[in-house]
Amino acid sequence: MSRRFRTAVCTVIAIASLTAAANADSGGVTTATITDPVFGMQAYEIKIPAGWKFQGTVYPGPPCQEIPYPVYRAYSADGLTELRMLPRFDWTFNTLQPGRRASDQCLPLDRTLTASEFLRYYSSLIGASYVGEMSVAPGVQQRTSAFVEHMNQAAATNPGFHANGDVAAIRVQTKNGTFTVEQRLRAWVVCHSAPFMHGSTITGCFARLDVLRAPKGKLDALAQMVDDGNLNTAASNPAYQARVAQMLAAEGNARLNAQIAHNDAVMRAQQERFEQSMAIQQHAHDQFMAQMQSSTDSSMRAANASMNARSTAASDWVDYALDQQTVTGSGGTVKISSAYGHTWSNGQGQWYQTNDPNANPNGVLGGNWTQQTVVHGNGSPK
Repeated sequence: MSRRFRTAVCTVIAIASLTAAANADSGGVTTATITDPVFGMQAYEIKIPAGWKFQGTVYPGPPCQEIPYPVYRAYSADGLTELRMLPRFDWTFNTLQPGRRASDQCLPLDRTLTASEFLRYYSSLIGASYVGEMSVAPGVQQRTSAFVEHMNQAAATNPGFHANGDVAAIRVQTKNGTFTVEQRLRAWVVCHSAPFMHGSTITGCFARLDVLRAPKGKLDALAQMVDDGNLNTAASNPAYQARVAQMLAAEGNARLNAQIAHNDAVMRAQQERFEQSMAIQQHAHDQFMAQMQSSTDSSMRAANASMNARSTAASDWVDYALDQQTVTGSGGTVKISSAYGHTWSNGQGQWYQTNDPNANPNGVLGGNWTQQTVVHGNGSPK
């Protein structure tokens, strides 16, 4: 996926916020749809509890895996009960260059992880308290095994290719103000390895993580409802998947053709320079070096600007993945829950959060409270 296309995708989907369909199925279930705003066609369909609010979009994959995927959340009226599908997590490594990542947008991992290991890794990132293992519905386990088996069968003609994966779920606890919230973190992890160069191997892994949240004591009932109704699963539109595959193939062909044209142009330029007379060779060399220096300076400036932009985008992605937001004001610049739209601080290390735009803790809570400003994850102004 070219940078220009990726930028267009990110710009458009950043404003894509979709609501669930109005008609509810029997059994208290409704269908929500996600439309890819780039192609203008339905991409995914998700079953959620009737009466819940829904937000979702498609998200471009990182450079180590460019296939787009759905990201969404559905939540009850009280905002404390929720299900969501998080952005996909990818990491790639090889035995020839240990520690080298395919992209800064992929996880800094250099080994395969089981689903249970990944969940422990993720829960430590969000500061959740591990409670224990949770069961995984047999149908979910079967789908995971079938997916891995399909990968191995599809690559049966590639010597040395092997895929493996599993699914697991754990119970963790977090705090939402004074409420203790239980969460079920469930992860699918799939890794595939293949021969690389000089006898080495290259391995690519991905994890999909879905989350259920409920006040303490209500998580098991929510998990049972979701598993029995096969909720929180995204059914893809085959026509959409075909468009995505066509787009990625076209992008790959365009990059290849551009590289061939560039190589031809370089060879022609080299031949012309070779045929120049000795009388003007030094002059041409000086002009070439000056042009290269100018291009290098321009490229460095553009690279620095691009790195700053990626840093801001990456910090915002981290805030989203960890279900947090960054605010600044009298309480300093801090990371805090993204479940609320308004945050107040008394400057003494205490915060008050609410979704009511008219709420004001001054006069109700002790101290002098001021509303904080939401900023990017790296602290820069939005």
